[in-house]
Amino acid sequence: MNGMQDTSVFLLLHQILHLSKYQAMKRMEALDLKPSQAGILFLLNKHEGISQRELAEKIGITPPSMTVALKKLESREYILRKPDQEDQRIVRIYLKEKGIQCVEALENILKEMEDLLHHGMSVEERLLFRRLTMQMRDNLFASKDLKGMDLCALMKETRHSGRHGF
Repeated sequence: MNGMQDTSVFLLLHQILHLSKYQAMKRMEALDLKPSQAGILFLLNKHEGISQRELAEKIGITPPSMTVALKKLESREYILRKPDQEDQRIVRIYLKEKGIQCVEALENILKEMEDLLHHGMSVEERLLFRRLTMQMRDNLFASKDLKGMDLCALMKETRHSGRHGF
């Protein structure tokens, strides 16, 4: 790590993103989950009974990909798919008890990751870091290229176009 004093903030943020993603994925392996499946479980925890189509839109994947992900989660007994009572064409998704327990384990992983990222920082430094990173995000959104753009739409666009790598 010596000689990295000249590293740009942009490169540092890129490294932090990749290192934290790697660490989180290693921890999720114990739960036999992929990041997209974890995202599905988190959304279901907040939006119980959401339709399969709405879930695919919120996650930013195609309905067929969502069907495959849901089949895996259903086979592990994390979710329950039920036809809507008023419109049988709509499938609603619910967390089962095992899915709720998995979300709790994922929340513990997020806490571990926060603790790892903030190790050696005082409460004041943590708050300052959070404020500064939020300011950076807001600065990027204020740029003419992104002005008025929705973060979810932007993330979906970069994910599908393959422009998120360097």
